[in-house]
This record gives sequence, structure tokens and C-alpha cells, in this order.
Amino acid sequence: MPLIEQYRQEMKETVEKIVQKVSSLTEDVIRWKPSADEWSIMEILCHVEEVIGYWTRELVRVIQVGGSEWGRGLNDEARLAAVREADSRTVSEVIHGIEKAAKFADEQLGRLRDDQLSLEAPHRNPKFGVKPMTFLVEHFLTEHLAGHLRQIERNLVKHEAAQSK
Repeated sequence: MPLIEQYRQEMKETVEKIVQKVSSLTEDVIRWKPSADEWSIMEILCHVEEVIGYWTRELVRVIQVGGSEWGRGLNDEARLAAVREADSRTVSEVIHGIEKAAKFADEQLGRLRDDQLSLEAPHRNPKFGVKPMTFLVEHFLTEHLAGHLRQIERNLVKHEAAQSK
């Protein structure tokens, strides 16, 4: 199976797991914050929605131009705004947005070939250095989404523990 197809499958499966996991939760659970420093599940979902589109567009852009500086920092305004706006959005709207973003990403990845993923380009953050586009997909899409699924699961465990006190 081509590498790009593996990435598409991983992303699809993880998004399906996220949507399935949160679809059965009450709004109170989704909006509950484990602590002031941690994201609620709703904030995680808003971030997931934004990040899928951002990294997909970034990947396609870098490949189309044959390599250029890529990436963003933790203080990127679009990243921060997605989380900041969580309280003003409905759960169904965000879930629909995640599904739409995942469909867009799948379509975009489906247009790429494995050889394009070997293109190397410098990340804006010097700690990452020059990386192939496989790194962008693995680190910022597939692994990133899987990490947020685990974060949702941790929030649920913390919520359950808080309710049993």
C-alpha cells in the first residue's frame, strides 16, 4: 500500500474515533475543563478542526512550490482563535467542521504521490530543522490527531474521577 494511502487511512480512522467518542457525550462533559491550564474536549475539537485544514493546506503549498519554509508556532493567531472561540460554537457545528476538514484533507492527500512526500524543506521553528514532507504528515497530522484522541480520553477519565468525589 502506498505511504500516502496509509496516512489517509490513519487520519480517517482517528477522525472517526474522535467523532464516535464525543458523539455520545453530553454537552456538559464536552465543555468541562479538567483545570484552568487544560483544554476542554470542546476546545480540543475546535483545535482538531482547525489543525486538519491548516496542515493539509501547508503540505500542499510546500509541495506545489517545490519546497519553502513551512510551519507555525504555538502562538499562531488562527490556532489560538480556534480554541478561544470554542464557547461560542455548538458541538454539532464543530463535529461537522471536523468531518468537512477531514474530507478536504483526504481529497488533497489523495492527489499526492509518495515521491512528493520525500521533498525536504525547512520548518520555521529551528528545532525541527529541514524535514521531509513525510514528517509534516506524520508529526502534524496523523500523530497529532492520535494525540488529541488520547487527550480526549484523559479528559474523560479526569471527569469521571471528579464526578465520583
